[in-house]
Amino acid sequence: MNKEFFRKIYRILPKPLCELCMKFENAIIYIFYGALATLINYVSHFGIRLAFTDIPKGTGLLDALRLAEETSRIPSIGATGFAWVTAVIFAFFTNKYFVFEKPGREGMGKEFLEFTGGRLFSLGCELLIMWLFVDVLHLNELVIKLAANVVVLILNYFISKLIVFKAKKE
Repeated sequence: MNKEFFRKIYRILPKPLCELCMKFENAIIYIFYGALATLINYVSHFGIRLAFTDIPKGTGLLDALRLAEETSRIPSIGATGFAWVTAVIFAFFTNKYFVFEKPGREGMGKEFLEFTGGRLFSLGCELLIMWLFVDVLHLNELVIKLAANVVVLILNYFISKLIVFKAKKE
């Protein structure tokens, strides 16, 4: 879903709202793909936790998640690392081609290294948040994971916009 797809949606909105959406177009598209990356992150995180948990047949999803939180053979930090890798791969390509519209392969290696470096920084922030609030303070993993993802989403937008995919000066 490229910018033209989003512009078609904006055009059906009242004019003031359409103009507002056009003004913040990159941020809106980034948030859309960020939400998808967050979904991928969540599914990967809790999927691997569930995969390494002995769950009795007939257990509901919420009970299975609670059981995984308590008894999974994969700690939250390991699941966070796995989820990070899957989300970063998805995010790189959606950011490059749909959000910041940097087509082609020229400079892709450098972009990927910068992107990964920025994501490693935000991963460190996410790991610290998960460790402190889940493993040390024993707060709800689902809630903390969501809060951590909001922090990471904001950090990643500015890293991508200002460093990785910045517009070249002519």
